[in-house]
Amino acid sequence: MKLITYIIAALMLLSTSALAAEAAQEPIGDIKTFVTLTPEVTVDEGVVRLGEIFQGAGKYADRVVAYAPQPGNRAVFDARWLMRVAAAYKLAWRPGSTTDRVVIDRASQVINKNDIEELLQQRYIEEGGEPSSRTIVSNRDLRLHLPTNTANGIVPMLNVEQMNVEADTGRFSAVVAWGNGADDRMRLAGRVERMTQVPVLSERVMRGEIIDEANIVWQSLPETRLPRTAITDMDMIVGMSAKRSLTPGTPIAATDVRRPLLVNRGETVTMMLTTPAMQLTAKGRALQNGSIGDVVRISNLQTNTVVDAIVTGPGQARVETTVNLAMR
Repeated sequence: MKLITYIIAALMLLSTSALAAEAAQEPIGDIKTFVTLTPEVTVDEGVVRLGEIFQGAGKYADRVVAYAPQPGNRAVFDARWLMRVAAAYKLAWRPGSTTDRVVIDRASQVINKNDIEELLQQRYIEEGGEPSSRTIVSNRDLRLHLPTNTANGIVPMLNVEQMNVEADTGRFSAVVAWGNGADDRMRLAGRVERMTQVPVLSERVMRGEIIDEANIVWQSLPETRLPRTAITDMDMIVGMSAKRSLTPGTPIAATDVRRPLLVNRGETVTMMLTTPAMQLTAKGRALQNGSIGDVVRISNLQTNTVVDAIVTGPGQARVETTVNLAMR
């Protein structure tokens, strides 16, 4: 009886050992499946999965094998690391050379500097700030890379946690945040500028050209950066002549324009003297440039007499009756 019991126990022990050995030899991956490497991968999540690196990874394709880089960044996994992962999951893959690698790019939603400044400006206005103002972040190269999704599938949005503005200087400090992690926030600094609408040229105007209303567009510029002599009234520009070549998009100063020249120095001018009893005309040579209403000196071509005359039109001038002129 004892012998039979011993034999049965021995058989059960052998069966258990055989089952354990068979289970230990069972591959995690399917070694019969042809496995290939994916050299470049873009992931949305914060982790990298086996099936994203190896095609043909089998039923364990969703197994997490590494952390993904930060949004907008990339990570490189070399041949040695890839071989260890393939061996751990018993995948039928071996590196062809030591240069085999996988590049992991983390997808991101890019928030540029203009988007951030608009968000800060909205917060500033909501807190009673001047609507015509503009917020400017000090970091000119600022760009944020936010995740494209999170573990629960919700895409994080950027928001302003706090914003403090100095009333006398316009300097501000703010904290923008996204997601839920402690690292998902950034402190920013900058200034708030009051803006004003200024008429500027839409295209280059050469010297002597007359500025038409079609040449004018309105542009919002910071008041602190506006030259003191800048013209803010379009009526003071339209119909004026450029004293020099003027570039588009730049504020126009009062010294940049003048009334159009109707009489040019050295050209022949028709002078007219009108009295209640008569009207006399004579030809003269302009000794000065003149716009409408300007008083210029003109030499009579017949008598060489020099008189002062008021410019009335292109190549025309009027001599006042108070002027002692013998138009002969």
